[in-house]
Amino acid sequence: MKTLIKTIAIITTAAALNANASISVEDTNETSFDIGGEILPECKVNSTASNGATGLDLASTTAQDVASVEIWCNTGQSTANTTYSSANGGVLKNDTHSGKDIAYLLDIADTSTGLSLTSDQEVSQSAGSDVEGASVAKTVSIRPQVNGFEYEGSYSDTITITVSYN
Repeated sequence: MKTLIKTIAIITTAAALNANASISVEDTNETSFDIGGEILPECKVNSTASNGATGLDLASTTAQDVASVEIWCNTGQSTANTTYSSANGGVLKNDTHSGKDIAYLLDIADTSTGLSLTSDQEVSQSAGSDVEGASVAKTVSIRPQVNGFEYEGSYSDTITITVSYN
């Protein structure tokens, strides 16, 4: 009796395994299935600050290089929408004398000059678009708007750059 029960259990298990993997007469020697995915459009920005970014000559109104901004997009377009914004509304805040700030203008090499960051500024900026990730770099410069009678103290601002595809 014990042997009969073991035999029935083995036959039942084998039948269950074969039921899940059975081949029918209509099956062929070939099959196929679709594969795929999606890469969403995006742009990337890299900013490499130069030595003068935190050591501006505030006695001069000449353009002073502060950063090299590199942009790459995966859309194949040669430009990207780039927004420049200022934490202080386009002025260098004086940390000693409240309200005695220095306005400045922003220049982007071969793109735009004399941008006031009192409000966000959107520019169409060159972008790399190859599959190796090569970017296009543009030098960003600051022109302090000084007259020689500014208050003493340390002055600062933060510029934020946001990039998106066209």
